[in-house]
Amino acid sequence: MVRIIGVLAWLALVSSLSAATLSNPRRAGTDFEFSVTGASNAIYAVQASSDLTNWTTLATNRQFGEVRTISMPASAPEEFYRVRSVQPLFTGAFGVRESIEFAGSGATVVSFDSHDPRYFQPDGTRDRSRFSDRGDITTSSALTNSLDLGNSKVFGVVRAPRDGLVVLGPGGSVGSILWHLNGWRGIEPGHYVEDTNRVFVDAELPQDHVYVTPGPGSVDGTNYTYVLSNGHYTLPELRMGSSNRVMLVTGRATLYVSDFFTLLPPAKIVIVRDASLDVYVGAGSATIGLSSVEDNNLRAAFTYYGLPGNTQVYVRGDGFGTGTIYAPAAAVSIGGGGFDEADISGAIVGRRISVSGKLNMHYDEALRIAGPAL
Repeated sequence: MVRIIGVLAWLALVSSLSAATLSNPRRAGTDFEFSVTGASNAIYAVQASSDLTNWTTLATNRQFGEVRTISMPASAPEEFYRVRSVQPLFTGAFGVRESIEFAGSGATVVSFDSHDPRYFQPDGTRDRSRFSDRGDITTSSALTNSLDLGNSKVFGVVRAPRDGLVVLGPGGSVGSILWHLNGWRGIEPGHYVEDTNRVFVDAELPQDHVYVTPGPGSVDGTNYTYVLSNGHYTLPELRMGSSNRVMLVTGRATLYVSDFFTLLPPAKIVIVRDASLDVYVGAGSATIGLSSVEDNNLRAAFTYYGLPGNTQVYVRGDGFGTGTIYAPAAAVSIGGGGFDEADISGAIVGRRISVSGKLNMHYDEALRIAGPAL
């Protein structure tokens, strides 16, 4: 039974830690309910503790109302609760702590919304000829040349702290769809925004879970190197590059790879409909080809988290790929294809990002609402 006194004792403190407050604790059958009052468009994490020191996130609330009702099983003998505001990890196509550089033949950055059927063909596949202009790029650094966009075409807004400097080549352009259709160059008025509030926090490995070693399996007569269902898994090394290894994900899975990570064709990860895979990587260097992710969902179900020790990520540009990469401590190198254009649907965050060759980046606007948050 949850002792309400524990919750009430915490209420006096929570308002000083976030813009939200907890109130009206009550029992509802076998569940425990309380109200969260905060901003109408904010994302909140509800956390519990038995000692006011170690906190576990129980739920992430994405409702839009200023007052929301939270319900969860009342299983612990006594717990304290708190609520804190969290922010979406992917609020644009690219985000960097320091700098981003588009080199080579340039890049095109657009957006779409996986919640909107207008961006899909009748058979459910993406219609890549339809796109929007929210492919924003953000840096939290005011260093000179922190946004070197070269000759890229950015359908969106660039955001940087005050006095930040955007560098564009002679063919570079940032702005709305209309701005680009008219063939204008430079930055459209209103599409450079001074934004000093964006902070890309470190990724953290989820705690208070039992991590087990994944094994092989056979599903519908097909043998797989690894089969992951609902749960938390760990491997010291994931070597999926020069072989035909296949990982099948059938549930909501988390995988921690501590020492070595490579994912390249012909190996692949297959994520079935309504499943997802969060990969946390502690290796100093990692190589990934997002075209190795066979995602059967409308929106990206694969997320790569680079932990603080993950300082270099090589993203291979080799055809179509779907997924998100959050590696705020890493220098992320994205190699566009040679004669073929690399095409990525999702979003990428790094300490520094460099793009070479040709790249089409499709930011999924649904990540601002339904994507991961910290």
